[in-house]
Amino acid sequence: MTSRIGPITLPEAGGKQSGYFTFDDALLGKYQWPYFAVVGREPGLTFLLTAGIHAAEYTGTLAALRLGSHVQPEHVRGTIVILPVLNRPGFFERSVYINPEDGQNLNRAFPGRADGTWSERFAHHLLNDIVVHADRAMDLHAGDMVEDLEPFLGYLATGNQAVDSKSREMIDAHGGARWVTCMIPGGGRAGMLYGAAAQAGVPAILAESGGRGLPLDADIKRHVDGVLNIWRSLGLLTDAPAAQVSRPRMLARNEWLRSPHEGIFLCRVQPGENVTEGQVLGELVDLVGEHVADVVSPADGFILFTVTSPAIKKDGLLLAVGVPE
Repeated sequence: MTSRIGPITLPEAGGKQSGYFTFDDALLGKYQWPYFAVVGREPGLTFLLTAGIHAAEYTGTLAALRLGSHVQPEHVRGTIVILPVLNRPGFFERSVYINPEDGQNLNRAFPGRADGTWSERFAHHLLNDIVVHADRAMDLHAGDMVEDLEPFLGYLATGNQAVDSKSREMIDAHGGARWVTCMIPGGGRAGMLYGAAAQAGVPAILAESGGRGLPLDADIKRHVDGVLNIWRSLGLLTDAPAAQVSRPRMLARNEWLRSPHEGIFLCRVQPGENVTEGQVLGELVDLVGEHVADVVSPADGFILFTVTSPAIKKDGLLLAVGVPE
C-alpha cells in the first residue's frame, strides 16, 4: 500500500523522491507544488520543512532546495518532507509580501477556511492535509525583497508544555541566530504558519536569514546548517553528530515602527546595531526633501530588521527594534 501525507506520495522505506502535488480544491488545483520526500529504513519522526510562503524570500527556498538535494535515505531515521515554494502564485511574479491571487499575505491566513479566499483555502489545506501529519515543522524565511534583518528564530508559546518544550528543543539546537522571539496566541501578528502548526499540536519554529532578494551564500548556509543541526539533534539524520551550539537569547518584545506619514524614509541604522531609547533612527522627508518627522527608538535594544525601500506609505512598516529580556 502506498504511503501518503495528504496529497504527497511518499517513497518506500529507504527511498527518496521529488515531484509535484496539488490540493483537491477548485481554486488551488491549477497550481503544482514542488516537494522532496525522504524515508529512512528505520522508523522515526516525521519532519516537515517549508519555505517560500513569502515568494521573494529566496534564501529559504534555496536552502530548502539545497537540503532536498543533500539528504539521502541511508542517513535518515524517519521521514523528511520538504516544500521549497509555498507561494506558487507569487514566485515567478517576484511578489513582495502578498499572494497575487487575492492580495493577501499568505502567512497571515492560518488556520484558513475551506470555503474562503484563495489564501484562506491554501492555509486550510496545507494545515489540515499536510502539517498536522508531521511530528515537527519548521518554516524558513528571510527579509522580503525590501527588507534586511538580523538572523533570528521564533516560536509560539501555546501553553501546552509538551508542544512548547519540543519547539524550544529545536530553537536551542539551531545554532545560527543570536535571538529568539516568542509569540503568544492572538498576538498582533496572528495567522502565521508556524503558530497555527503549534496550536494544532505540532511543535514548530520559524527561522529568518538574509533578505533584500539577495541569494547570498552565507545566508543560505545559515539556514542549511541550522536545519541540519536540528535534524541531527532529533535523531532524524545520522550522518554526523549534532553540533554543539550556543542557545539564542530571548527577546522580551519586538517594537515594530510604522510611519505616521507618507514619505521617503532615510534610515540611519543597520540590522544588528545597538540603539538606545530616544535615539533618532532615521528621518522622513517629503517628495521635495523637506523634513516631515524623525523616527526614534522607543526602547533600548537593537535593530531587528529594516525596510530598505525609501518609498513609504502612511502606516507603512519602517523597522523593528528588538528588546532583550
